[in-house]
Amino acid sequence: MNVLVLFAHPLSDSYGRAIYDEAVRSLNVEGHDLRIHDLWQEGFDPMLSAAEKHAHFADPEVKTSGDSLLASHVADLRWCDAIVFVYPSWWSAPPAVMKGWFDRVLMHGVAWTFPDGATRLHAGLTHVRRLVGITTYGSSRFVNALEGEPGKSTIRRGLRVLCNVRCRTTWIAHYGLDRSEQRDRELFLAALQRRLRRALG
Repeated sequence: MNVLVLFAHPLSDSYGRAIYDEAVRSLNVEGHDLRIHDLWQEGFDPMLSAAEKHAHFADPEVKTSGDSLLASHVADLRWCDAIVFVYPSWWSAPPAVMKGWFDRVLMHGVAWTFPDGATRLHAGLTHVRRLVGITTYGSSRFVNALEGEPGKSTIRRGLRVLCNVRCRTTWIAHYGLDRSEQRDRELFLAALQRRLRRALG
């Protein structure tokens, strides 16, 4: 399977980085073809510019002209069968750089279209059959359920409708990270390959 991995965490020695490293290792062991973007490391700009907004319905080639990094993200999105998101949930949501990826890369002509006379968006990612979110929460599952888990909803509801009608979504979360012990974190990492195998099977 062609898997696009998107990672967002500013610290190279974080538990989030350990999760990302284990996810990539597991995906390689399972024989998937990977294209990887570490959004912080590559300096991805999360801000949708005024020019991009004005060109909202322009061809993707117009919007990516002169921005080779954005063009590479669009190319990889068109290439993949599955997308794996790895990030910490801050204030119940993805870091700004990950939200900016949604704003800038899931553009008209790539992730969706709005044909003349249509009353709703038409899916543009019909080649994507699997979506996986891997995240950590400082607070408990109960607290996050009360807050609505907007990151989870964005992937499982918002992005899902732009994908293949048979697309499956999987949410893999470590809740209560602020109070977890080393053993809890090790068990989460140890289970990751099995959970990814099931999600992408």
